[in-house]
Amino acid sequence: MKTMWRDDVFPVTETTPLVVSATIPVRDNSRERNQEWSSDVSESILDDVLDTLKLGISTAISYLSWVGKKTTDSAILGHVSREALAAASLSDLWTMTTQVLLSGLILRVLVGSAIGSGNPKLGGIYLHVSCMTESVWLWFGSDPDICRMAGYYARVLSFAIPAMIGFTQLAQYFFAQKIMHPLIHSSGMGLIANLVLGLVFVLGWPLPKFDGFGFEACPIVTTCVTYFQLAFLIIIYIYFGELHLNCWPGWRFNEITWSRIKTFSDLYFFPQALSSTSDLWRVAVIGGVAAKMGDMEVAVYNTAYRIAWFTMMFVFAMAGASSTNMCLRLGRGDSKSARQAGYVGVSLATAILITESVLLLTKGRWFGLVFSNDKEFLLLFDEALVPFTATLFFMNLCVALEQIPYSMGRTREVFWLGFFASWGGQVPAVLLLTRYWRNDLVGLYTGMALGYFMLTILYAHIVCKSDWEKYVEMTQKRSEARISMEESQRISMDDDVERITC
Repeated sequence: MKTMWRDDVFPVTETTPLVVSATIPVRDNSRERNQEWSSDVSESILDDVLDTLKLGISTAISYLSWVGKKTTDSAILGHVSREALAAASLSDLWTMTTQVLLSGLILRVLVGSAIGSGNPKLGGIYLHVSCMTESVWLWFGSDPDICRMAGYYARVLSFAIPAMIGFTQLAQYFFAQKIMHPLIHSSGMGLIANLVLGLVFVLGWPLPKFDGFGFEACPIVTTCVTYFQLAFLIIIYIYFGELHLNCWPGWRFNEITWSRIKTFSDLYFFPQALSSTSDLWRVAVIGGVAAKMGDMEVAVYNTAYRIAWFTMMFVFAMAGASSTNMCLRLGRGDSKSARQAGYVGVSLATAILITESVLLLTKGRWFGLVFSNDKEFLLLFDEALVPFTATLFFMNLCVALEQIPYSMGRTREVFWLGFFASWGGQVPAVLLLTRYWRNDLVGLYTGMALGYFMLTILYAHIVCKSDWEKYVEMTQKRSEARISMEESQRISMDDDVERITC
């Protein structure tokens, strides 16, 4: 039997032996710490549900920041003027198609898998790699006057790009380690600051004899708040709190090897970034169809998308929480528990979608009044409510389902399925229905719902047919696992024997 030290019996502080023996292994303190990170395998479905809810609620609060800032901007501008809301809507239709290139959401998969496989420092190395992502910024408009306003709105928000990149990457870095309170606090501070400063500087509320600066102040406020949010996260939780150190190897640029850049690019740049970009470009094309119907139609379209974003925030939070568990367990080699975590996430997301759909269908006018009290706006919103609700349901169900193949690293399959359903299903359906059936938002949302339903079927098929053992092996290889499953089991048995002996 091999001799192994037990800290709980004989606490020691010296970790480097004076004489290295061929029979006595050198103690690796990081291994026990890594095994603690890798041991959160739920023993029952109920445990998984509670764990996913706990992590998902924390995640939803952190996601509330950017989605909440954009939604409060839309709500505030809707009370400035119709033109202001339309300009912000047209600006967002383009900028949201390019900002996905900044997010690098695959970082969560790489960090989580590295921790689960017992190689947490690799997660910090991939954070180095992800920060090399570049972006292109363009702006978009239609009507000359509104185009000028939209161009101004997009140009000002472009100054927030560096802060968006930094916050998104750090958020994923902490999220993959289940460290949520820095994101909750910084996101909450950002959302409150954006709302308060927006009310004061855009609308002038509640200051007497001050009407605010109007539309021009809105993107300036959002940009400043984005930098404040990033600074709060870095100063409080990284500089003083040092919460990044568990997986941080230090600035070692020699660790940014070609093989790791290739791994990151294979998962992110081509499939994941282009998948997200294709989806949002598709939305922009469909938004162009809405724009041809009129400025009020595009305002309703973009406002409805804000509601879908809010729903997606909670759905993605639950699916993302289960994705984190899947990545950790795939890295650890526990395929059955990883599959259970994925199914729990989809089930919770479905419950959220059913609740949201019932609220929309019964209290839809309340949602519309949040953004505008214009009668034409509310009439168009009510008219398209049923097909929009169907669109919201299947769109977000796709978001929940795709987290399972994403966690496996199957980003190329997700890209091609999404590309096929988008450009071979949804876009043609929207164009055909708006031309030959109803040239209004009802026809547009009906086509969108059909496209998302098609994608739901495709995602469900690949999830049900997945070979989980195969993707366990691929995950451990990608994560440069330090110990094999056989060695992990042998170490566990040796520890049990040593505990009995002691």
